[in-house]
This record gives sequence, structure tokens and C-alpha cells, in this order.
Amino acid sequence: MKRKDEITRYTIRNIINYRKLSWSISDDFLYLTEIPEIFEPFEMKPHYFAYGIINSGSIKIEVDYQKLLIDERSLLIYRPEQNVKVIEIEAGTKGMFVLFTKKFMDYLFESFFSIAPNSFLKNKFGSKVVLSEEDYKKMNTLFARTLDFLIASEADSERWIYSAKSILLALINESDFLVNRYIRNRNIILHPREEQIGYNFKKLVSKHYLVYRNIEFYAKELNITANYLHKAVKSQFHQTPAEIINMALLSECKVRLSDSDESISQIADNLQFTNIQSFSRFFKKQTGTTPSLFRKCNILKMP
Repeated sequence: MKRKDEITRYTIRNIINYRKLSWSISDDFLYLTEIPEIFEPFEMKPHYFAYGIINSGSIKIEVDYQKLLIDERSLLIYRPEQNVKVIEIEAGTKGMFVLFTKKFMDYLFESFFSIAPNSFLKNKFGSKVVLSEEDYKKMNTLFARTLDFLIASEADSERWIYSAKSILLALINESDFLVNRYIRNRNIILHPREEQIGYNFKKLVSKHYLVYRNIEFYAKELNITANYLHKAVKSQFHQTPAEIINMALLSECKVRLSDSDESISQIADNLQFTNIQSFSRFFKKQTGTTPSLFRKCNILKMP
């Protein structure tokens, strides 16, 4: 029998409990290296994002009352508030999936690491993508490397959660770039070169934002003008390059402020601000609060 709370707000914890999974690390994040054969026989409205691939076997599922067969080379995506019902899981089905809440990604990363306006995780994108053989191999490698890292890490450490957020972000960004070509009827049509520039810009930012915060550096690395970089990034992500750099820097500030081992002065110095005052001005401009108040309010909230 269906219960109202299961239909209207099905959580990752509900998944864990119903499918009898051994997982106590977080109620906002879960990864699967095997497909449980136990599944809910009722309709759900997930309170989380989920996506992954099938390596062998198949899953029959309804998403928003559309019946889908997810088999090898298929990418399955479903999102909060969609109507989801698993119909059948073929015995021995294998695949890899990640489940995560918006809260899990937004807690530290905010807009830089949040889901892009045209992301495959948005509702306007479908719930099934049949990948080409080449793209399937790439996606399989992305998932395998991500899950290998998570499995090899110490899951009982506080820093593991931060690592999990970062590696999940990388997986989402790489997946988004890979499957964007399958999106139909997009509101914004990007030229392939601009799409590649946006992708390469974010990769450069992830490597250099602690040292290089001026747009000219990234434009030079990409061998384009600063104006063209601004245009390409703005059209793709609805954010300026400077905003993306600032959000990357802000996320690092928040990570360090949530760790009591460093003083605020040390954080300012290690992040190459000229002094603690400039660090405080930057942080307050971005968040509306001071570093010390953020630390006081958040250090006890670490997962």
C-alpha cells in the first residue's frame, strides 16, 4: 500500500531504509556501485537528484508517467518533484549511480558549483539518454574513477564529505559537457567553440583560482580576448567570468572557515589576500556576513 509521505517527499534516507543499504555517512548523498534488486513498488516524488548508467541488464521505470527501458548505454536521470516508479529490475543488473540533494551541493559551493541553467539535471532535459558507444565509454570511465576515489577514501572522516562534494561536482560538470550535445530544443543555442571555451574556462578556474583572479590571465591561456571570454561564458552559464572566479574562491573560503585549525588571519594569508581586512571585505560582499560570524554559525554544522 502506498503511504502519502512516501509519494510526496521520498528522501535518500527512505531509499537506504527501504532497500536495506548499509550507509550511514549522509542523508544528502549516496552512491551505488551495484543495483539493489529490492525496490519500492509504489510511486515516489524524490527529494533528490539521481543519475547513472547501466553496464548490463536493465531497469524498467516510469518518470512522469513515461515508461522507459534503461539498459546498456542508457543514462537515467530523475529529479526532485518528478513522479518516479520502478517497474522492474532485471536480475543481475549492474551499473553506477549517484543520488544527492541540492543542499548537499549548495552547502559550500553555491552558484559556482550549482546546477547550470541549461544543465542535463534541469527538468527541461529528458530522463533517458541513449549514449553513443564512444560517449558511453567516457561516461563509464567518469563514474568508475569517481566511485573508486570515494571507495578508497576514509568515509568516516569529516574531510571525506568535502572531498565527496568536490568529486561529485567534477562528475556533474564532466557529465554535463558530455551529454549537452543530446539536448534538444534548448533555449540558447551555443556555438561549439563557445561551448568548448566555457568548459575549458571552468577547468582552468578550478586549477588556478587561488593564484589568478583576473580575467586577462584566463583569456590569455585560452588564446582569446577578454571580451570574447566574457561573451562565451556569459552566454553559456549566465554568469560573468569574474562571478565564476569569485564563487570558486568563496567556496574555498567557506571550506577553510568551517575548519577550526586555521585562524581567520591565516586563511586570509594562505588564500593570498593582501590582509585580513581585504579578505573580510571580499567575504562580506559575497555573503552579506563576516568570516567570523560565518565560522561561528557553521563550524558546528559540519557533517
